[in-house]
Amino acid sequence: MTTQTSTRALLVALPLATALATGASARDLTIVGFGGGYQDTAREHLFQAYAAHAGIGVTDDVYNGEMARIYAMVEAGDVTWDIVMVEAPDMVRGCEDGVFAPIDWSVVNADKLIPSGVHDCGVGATGFGVTVFYDTERSPEGPKDMADFWDIEQFPGMRSMRTGPRMSLEAALMADGVAREDVYTVLATPEGVDRAFAKLDEIKDHIVWWTAGAQPLQFVGSGEVEYAMAYTGRILRAIDEENMPYNMLWNTLIYSIDFWTVVEGSPHTEEAMRMIDWITDADQLRNQAAVWPISPANIEVNSDPEVQAANPGMVLNHADTGLFIDTEFWIEYGDDLEARFAAWAAN
Repeated sequence: MTTQTSTRALLVALPLATALATGASARDLTIVGFGGGYQDTAREHLFQAYAAHAGIGVTDDVYNGEMARIYAMVEAGDVTWDIVMVEAPDMVRGCEDGVFAPIDWSVVNADKLIPSGVHDCGVGATGFGVTVFYDTERSPEGPKDMADFWDIEQFPGMRSMRTGPRMSLEAALMADGVAREDVYTVLATPEGVDRAFAKLDEIKDHIVWWTAGAQPLQFVGSGEVEYAMAYTGRILRAIDEENMPYNMLWNTLIYSIDFWTVVEGSPHTEEAMRMIDWITDADQLRNQAAVWPISPANIEVNSDPEVQAANPGMVLNHADTGLFIDTEFWIEYGDDLEARFAAWAAN
């Protein structure tokens, strides 16, 4: 190739490369969560507040935790999500697989977070949990614990649970009389896994599975389902804002902490780190806590007696009666249990 031809090719290629780079970075920074009341309040008090603070465009989106979508973006080199809220086991596995970028702890202040909210690829966002709930007008004498939730003779009707082994297997063992502190010890054995699936067999024909957080509320509201396990925040919102006659059983709580992550290959990685630091600060979280019962991983806000008193539905207020999801357990056994659950559900 002559020098003249080479120069001409370079002049043609440069605008194209510049256009591609500009196009990738021209879109708004995109933050993705699980939706519901949490995200509705985060949109105003965290996401758009940061957009105004930083003078940039911020868009938020909703997903149901489908990690395959994130893996596909990274593998294709076409990353359209920048910050994503994920559950702890998915965050750790995604970090190991290289789909989440390492957190820049020179930008994000780790000192403000509870110890379990600091990870190589994740920044603690908020506690979340599921509990059993039901309509007291239809069932004045509803279940009192997880064993009752399983008792289809004393409490007839359909149930609803989140699709997948995580939380379902824990609930099954709790219903079978396993103490909360022993659940993962039992579930880590082949006999324990068999026991959990055998317990699920007892109500398999009475379960309507859900994948999106709004569904169990819809199922109970329509009368399709009598008793359901659902995210606590959504139940509380239905009670407080829609005056629904629901009762939730805190002694059935299964909970964990969600994390903010940055997708590897994001063209907004640096801005994403700055945004995560800002939206996990105490001032911003206090604004959100004024309108929604968050359980932030921010030490100052989470331990504030005034915030706790104003938000009795904070998940971490009920930690003593709940089961904390064991992240390490699900990293070690998750793939095998997912495969077994899929085969069990298909039969």
